[in-house]
Amino acid sequence: MVESASQSQWLIRGGTVVTAEHQLLADVLVVGEKIQAIGKEALNAKFSSAQVIDATGCYIFPGGIDPHTHMELPLPTTTSSDTFESGTAAALHGGTTTIIDFANQVRGGTLAEALAKWHAKAAGNSLCDYGFHVSITDFSEKTRAEMDECLRAGVSTFKIFTAYKGTMMIDDRQILEIMKAAREKGGLVLAHAENGEMIDVLVSRHRAAGELGPEYHALSRPVLAEAEATSRLIDLAAQAQCPLYIVHMSAGEALQRARVAVARNQVTSPVYLETCIQYLTLTDEVYRQSGIEAAKYILSPPLRTHEDLEALWKGLSDNAIEVVATDH
Repeated sequence: MVESASQSQWLIRGGTVVTAEHQLLADVLVVGEKIQAIGKEALNAKFSSAQVIDATGCYIFPGGIDPHTHMELPLPTTTSSDTFESGTAAALHGGTTTIIDFANQVRGGTLAEALAKWHAKAAGNSLCDYGFHVSITDFSEKTRAEMDECLRAGVSTFKIFTAYKGTMMIDDRQILEIMKAAREKGGLVLAHAENGEMIDVLVSRHRAAGELGPEYHALSRPVLAEAEATSRLIDLAAQAQCPLYIVHMSAGEALQRARVAVARNQVTSPVYLETCIQYLTLTDEVYRQSGIEAAKYILSPPLRTHEDLEALWKGLSDNAIEVVATDH
């Protein structure tokens, strides 16, 4: 790299650098927007003009990547609270320097329209680096061809839903077709794993009984709905020989089903599992609170038991789960 006099130089001194492989006491030189070198005190002499940050007693981490966010997400009756500006400001305060958001296809619309809409939201507003996944909610032969347009635009990840009947959910035939197309094109399929038909039945029963409190949101989305869909998706991916990434895993039984399905299929294409911070830190005890306090914890999948939380931590420790995100 050729140094430029116009590029700023920052020397972060005396901290403990944490990488994917190890920790070491070292200095870090940043030139412009890139890390130029990691080393010992010898850096000081060569770059004496750099502005110095004393990191003694601190850890120095690479910028975090959150691969699962939802800025300005349209919902049936509202929109998610953060804009790209406010959400990425919060991300930077927490050390996250890149987010990957979801451009969601509207049924009847195109993937290109979805991507353009989300670019318009983020351009000039995001305070950190960003990229997109594209969610496919209406698959056809036309959509198959549009996947190539996404790849040319730098988007190689396509999300599918087995839940949210009537809006986002697609059937197994469509899932197989998307997986086949993604495999052929060199893409990766992300999946929301909950059995939408089971959830729809349970929601209808609770509504009919007048059971409308926040706790019934969790009861209508049981562990079994997630576990079944997780196993089925891995089987479908094995049939299509397509790489699969399951988002926001919340339950120990879903993790166990994933372990068994991967072993059963001897999957040649990789299966990646993601969990989220909320499932590692909170449990369904919050739904015992009254009124609005319990409603603050409505999310899908819902929060699970302490035993599920412990199972997810074990999955992280043995690398069965490889990614921690937020689902924003």
